[in-house]
Amino acid sequence: MTTQSNKSLRDYIMKADISENHERIMRDLFNALFVSERQYGVLIDHTPSHPTIMTLDIYQIQQLIHSHSDRLITHMAIIDALYDLTEPRLLMPSTIHGISEIDGKRIDAIRLDYSKPAKTDELAEELAQIDLGEALADEIDKCDASRRWMEQQDTIQSLRSVIVDMAETLHVADPNARISMTSSDLLDLINSQNDMSDNVF
Repeated sequence: MTTQSNKSLRDYIMKADISENHERIMRDLFNALFVSERQYGVLIDHTPSHPTIMTLDIYQIQQLIHSHSDRLITHMAIIDALYDLTEPRLLMPSTIHGISEIDGKRIDAIRLDYSKPAKTDELAEELAQIDLGEALADEIDKCDASRRWMEQQDTIQSLRSVIVDMAETLHVADPNARISMTSSDLLDLINSQNDMSDNVF
């Protein structure tokens, strides 16, 4: 198997100011993977169908490093060193239980993401096009509109209640009577602090 071009085992970038131990582990790791795959045909990518994710078996990594550099490195030390990669990026969680596409067996998988991160300039340009003040004002307007709508619904319900009460009262007093009030009269009646029973219809 040949590694896809975007899953290079020779091109990796590490963070600045990392320990010599981590630098050596990464060098031994990528060298062991490269030699095993290119010279001995060992299948190391357990998700070859994925174009930007390389899935490695932690046990296989440990064995390959040991066979190529005669160093026995613990799983934790390998994972700690992988945290210092910037390209490719170690995906979280650092290890997962997975199924190998190579042989269908369960593996303790480490996933390296080879997709290119968004360029800072492009991201800054996108953010510059967003007017946060305007967006925030729109959200506030939506909240105000929602609150006003709820208040209107409460007012309408109150008006209905008043009209029903008035109609029932008038019907008892005079079945032929009709309500002659404007909506502003009704609102004044609702907002009045006086007992409604004191109002003349």
